Amino acid sequence: NPLRAEEAWLRTRVLPGLLHTTARNQRWGTGSVAIFEVGTVFRSADPVEERRQVGLVLCGAAGEGWTADDRGFDVLDARGVIEALFEEFGVDGWTLGDMLAEPFHPGRSARITLDGRPVGLIGELHPRRASSLEIKGRVAVAELELEPLRAAASRDFRLVEVPRFPPIRRDLAFVIDDDVPAGIVQATLDAAGGELLDRSVLFDVFRGGAVPEGRKSLAFALEFRVLDRTLTDEEVEPFVRAIVDRLRAELGAELRA
Repeated sequence: NPLRAEEAWLRTRVLPGLLHTTARNQRWGTGSVAIFEVGTVFRSADPVEERRQVGLVLCGAAGEGWTADDRGFDVLDARGVIEALFEEFGVDGWTLGDMLAEPFHPGRSARITLDGRPVGLIGELHPRRASSLEIKGRVAVAELELEPLRAAASRDFRLVEVPRFPPIRRDLAFVIDDDVPAGIVQATLDAAGGELLDRSVLFDVFRGGAVPEGRKSLAFALEFRVLDRTLTDEEVEPFVRAIVDRLRAELGAELRA
């Protein structure tokens, strides 16, 4: 049985559902949306043909952290994802073909072909269609048939489980000598964070004010996570202390109050 009345029919594509999910997330206040789905679709035949597709929607700010700019996702970002997917499968011989008509932007969309056969599409939604779906900003999309991709694959592909439990976030700012590269600080931080540190993002660089001359403040957002449960503050705290101690010992960094 369908979970929602408006989804009572067998779908022929994965992309429409992803677009409705994007609109719903924007209504809930999510500024940037980057989502994908691998799902089953159906084609009218006798018997009905069942296929697997992968769909992608990118909308909103294209980056995060201190080095990110304000540009929105566009078709080049979607192309980068598709290129990475083909590379991961070890697939050559794919190209971008004819431009697409509405609901896609005619100058920013194309069919994806593999060995001369159409296997998907990539592009940006036409602004009129995005507006009709109540989606704000540019919307980059892609859709691929999976079976031709698998058939052409030259290496195995392993999916990593999507985390089901939220991370614990800690924001830490360190005062350090101005000539120490931020990349060195982040690499040392990541190494000290141990198996619980899922990712780190540099989100602020500050000089002046209460920061002594010749030094700078680097602020990092840290996310600690495991796949099977939600961590506790008590579990995370030793790893935070290990990060602070290692940056102090190796780089002369001090935790900023």
